[in-house]
Amino acid sequence: MMYNYQSTPLEQSIERLYRAMNMREAHQLDPETIASHLGIWLHYAPFASRAIDRAGLQSIVLDSRLSRQEQWQDFGHELCHVLHHGGNQLTISEAFIRFQETKAVNFAYQFCIPTFMLLDAELPKLESEAVAAVASQFGVAPEFAKERLKRHTRQITSNKIAERLTAHFHAEELFKRRKGIDYIVPTGRSHMLFCRERGVIGYMGDRDESD
Repeated sequence: MMYNYQSTPLEQSIERLYRAMNMREAHQLDPETIASHLGIWLHYAPFASRAIDRAGLQSIVLDSRLSRQEQWQDFGHELCHVLHHGGNQLTISEAFIRFQETKAVNFAYQFCIPTFMLLDAELPKLESEAVAAVASQFGVAPEFAKERLKRHTRQITSNKIAERLTAHFHAEELFKRRKGIDYIVPTGRSHMLFCRERGVIGYMGDRDESD
């Protein structure tokens, strides 16, 4: 990476979870192994995947009719319910169910293709080839890999914008300290330089747009 990627709290928690299980590479990702590490009963049955918590006994049932890739994706989704969503969905509001499902969808993308592993992956520049590589390495369906890469790209863009803004604010604060300026106030196409003790001490024009 050419910059310092700032992980989100979810990315950090997933990385900690995987490192606690001594899983650092994509080929180690496996529902049975993870469930065993976490003390979760894992079953396969011919109905829709679901998470079950009965008197503290946590189970995940994966749809046996699905492909291995789809089962892995469902495992990530249902694991979010096990780890973060207590209660019976039959007794909570529809709005809260939708909230939980949205969280579980996002968790699944992050869990099935962990960011700290994705950042280390050598991916082709061509999108279709990158999607195929991620799908193969992380054992997910191509459409799942494509959406994950889109989300990852958005997060990288957000990181870079935040990094540039932070650098700008640091540079501005350094400039203000050196010049004895308390405030820089935009005024049309220029900025007024203001000091609490001396008042207005000058103006600074905007840089030419062609710079």
